[in-house]
Amino acid sequence: MRRFKIAMLALVALCAPLAAAQGPAAPQDPFRNQVGALSLAFSPPEALRQHQLLTAALDGLRPQRPGVQDVYVVAAGLWGDPVFEREASRTAEALMRGLGAQGRTLVLTAGAGAAPRTFPAASPDNLQIALGQVGALIDPEEDLVVLFLTSHGAPQGLSLHEQSRMRGVFSPAALAGSLREAGVSRRIVIISACYSGVFISPLANDDTVVLTASARDRTSFGCQPENEWTYFGDAVINQGVMQGKPLLQAFTEGQALIAQWEARDGFTPSNPQSYIGDDALVALRNAEAAARR
Repeated sequence: MRRFKIAMLALVALCAPLAAAQGPAAPQDPFRNQVGALSLAFSPPEALRQHQLLTAALDGLRPQRPGVQDVYVVAAGLWGDPVFEREASRTAEALMRGLGAQGRTLVLTAGAGAAPRTFPAASPDNLQIALGQVGALIDPEEDLVVLFLTSHGAPQGLSLHEQSRMRGVFSPAALAGSLREAGVSRRIVIISACYSGVFISPLANDDTVVLTASARDRTSFGCQPENEWTYFGDAVINQGVMQGKPLLQAFTEGQALIAQWEARDGFTPSNPQSYIGDDALVALRNAEAAARR
């Protein structure tokens, strides 16, 4: 236990968000571009319940259909404040409807403060299991995977955090490696966090769309625990995708909304970023058209 406490103190800066911004939260990546965290185990009853939640979620995913472009959505709130769980679960619902991913959507979260847990934990192992299961179900030549991640962030990546239980980091290189090893090639990656533009370069290719809440050197805003959404989630998902707008239209219009809110509040612009791979764009448009039908 003493060694764990020392290690936790060494990583305490992983989880030091600004009052209004979604970072910075990670001065370095102690896991060397692997997906990792220092964590305490759940109690036996909660560990069993978590196992049951994850098993039910994975078993509930429908198989892909040969000859049909199926869409799978994985949404994860990686920090244990209510705003991130709300944003992850509501975004999953919006993307499920907007892209026709009914029965193929999975939500993981780091909890919602002291509230009872309703979703499987967004731990490193569970994140890898979720991607592995989706990768095993899809036809990589045919299907589309949408990954939404929301948390505090820093130039080194996204923070994994549950109060008094887990602290970790998910770096851009680790995410790229996880998707590659899972066989998830045609994908939409949406990241709501400070400095999330750092994820674009490691993921960019013709089979990928990346949408981020900020440039690689900017913070994003609106992540206070009591909020319903971050600025990015509110503008792009709540006022865009949830209103029936195509994802890229929602992103473009959301950029303008975010700029207005940041100017109103006196914040330095976050400059949300995008990368649009040609093949992924075709798959996205096909999914949206099929969902409308």
